[in-house]
Order: sequence, then structure tokens, then C-alpha cells
Amino acid sequence: MKHNGTTHQLIITADDYGMCPEVNRAIEECLAAGALRATCVMTNMSAYTDLIRLRHDFPQVSIGIHWTLTLGMPAAPPSHVADLVAPNGQFWSAPEFRRRWLTRHISPDHIRLELQTQYERFVALAGQPAFWNTHQNVHVLPGLFELIVDLARQLGIAAMRSHRRITAPRRGSALQYYLRNPLYWLKGQVIAHWATTAARQGMRMPAGVVSTPGYGPGKAAVEQIVLRVPWPKNAPAELVIHPATGVVTDLFGSLTESRLREYEVFRDPELVSRLTAIGVQPVGFEVL
Repeated sequence: MKHNGTTHQLIITADDYGMCPEVNRAIEECLAAGALRATCVMTNMSAYTDLIRLRHDFPQVSIGIHWTLTLGMPAAPPSHVADLVAPNGQFWSAPEFRRRWLTRHISPDHIRLELQTQYERFVALAGQPAFWNTHQNVHVLPGLFELIVDLARQLGIAAMRSHRRITAPRRGSALQYYLRNPLYWLKGQVIAHWATTAARQGMRMPAGVVSTPGYGPGKAAVEQIVLRVPWPKNAPAELVIHPATGVVTDLFGSLTESRLREYEVFRDPELVSRLTAIGVQPVGFEVL
């Protein structure tokens, strides 16, 4: 059944391309199936040069940069971005990175240099990114959000992920969920304010990211999820996935079995027609 006879646009984006072969192969298969129309690349990770093949094989897909500051090694010389690097030569973990940023132990110049270097790697292989976001959403911090939005504007990356929350709980309404989880609601309001400021500065973005409390890990219930989305009127929503063909524990953290489930769901070539039948049109960032 369609939503009041209206077709709603949904950008399904696969994060983490470049992380490892298991992620790259899964994303490529899902792109070939058709419902997935966007992916973003970690150019500091070992498998990022597959981006050459990705651009060649999927010319109509929106390919963005997945700026990374909390996994793997820096793309810039480590001595030039020393604030970002732990004693083992890897980036600090996400919790430690956030702590160091908030206590002013990380130089903004080191962040700019590292992100610029990752961007240059992307451009050398595939031209200009269609959009940007960050691994583990590390830019969603006071001061850092503005810094990275400003850098993206300087680099001419025209679009970004909006972290406004489009809440589609498994049970009850979004309002009921907000009342039960006021801190979730408050953080969402802060992020929405930041996104509005970025939009005023010229950044294009979807209306928000679909949040699915109560569904558990993975997007196996995607067709049920989209029926519960409070669809925005004037821009597409974005649904973020992390598929993989196998588990790489050292890289995946808590996202393990969910990656395998998402791989099975989104590699299905019949998914596009099933989404279309319930009034959902998969699109890429080109519609913004």
C-alpha cells in the first residue's frame, strides 16, 4: 500500500567502502542489485584503491568521501598529524578522539591536513566526491561540525549527510519515543540546528537520517521500516547501511552480524520493485 498515493524518495547509502575487501564486494553487489544508489569511501584504509573500479563500474552511483579520524592509519604523514595518532600508529578510538577534541588536545590544523589528504586521494582516483560524511559521525561535536563543514565548502563538496533524525520506531509514534527518551530528542534538536546552519551556508543535504529504534541491528525489516517513516515533504530521507560479505572483527566493532544481514537484504534484485510497490523510490544524492 502506498503512502496516500504518493511516491517518497529514499537515499540508501552504504558506508565504509575501502575498509576491506569484504565490505567492498558487498557494496558492489548491492549497487548492482539496484536499491542501493550511494556509497562513501574511506581513503585512509587498505582497500580504498578499489574506488577506481567502483567509479568505472557504477558511473550513475553517488560516490562520496567517508572522512575517517577514528579507524586505521592517517593518510597524511603521522608526524604532521601527531594529535590524531595513538602510540600504536593508528588513530585514537572514537571515544578517545571525542575526549581529546572536547578537552582541546587535538589541533584543528591536524584535522584539516588529514581530511585534505584523504580528499586528495579520492580526487586522484575518482574526481570530485558527490557528498561527504564521517566515520562514526565524529564531526557531530561542538566546534568540529563547523570546522568540517567549512572545509568541505572550501573543497567544493556540494552535499553532506544531514543528521536530523527521522525517527521510525518499531512500536508507538515518534512523539511517544521522544517523551520516553528526552536526551535523544534534545540531541536531535541540537544537531538539527547545526544542519540548518550548514544549509544556510549552501550545503545540500537530505531531510535527515532514518533512525529505527526497536528494530535491532541490521535492516532486515526495511520494508516494514519505510512504512513507519514520517516522510518529509520537500527532500528525500536517507537510510544508512553497512553491508559486508563476511565478518572482520578487528574492523567492525559492534557491527558484525548486522552487516551480513544487510548484505543479504540489499543484494536482492527484487527489493527495488518491492519498495516501489509501497511508494518508495530509491535515489542518489543527484536529486538534491
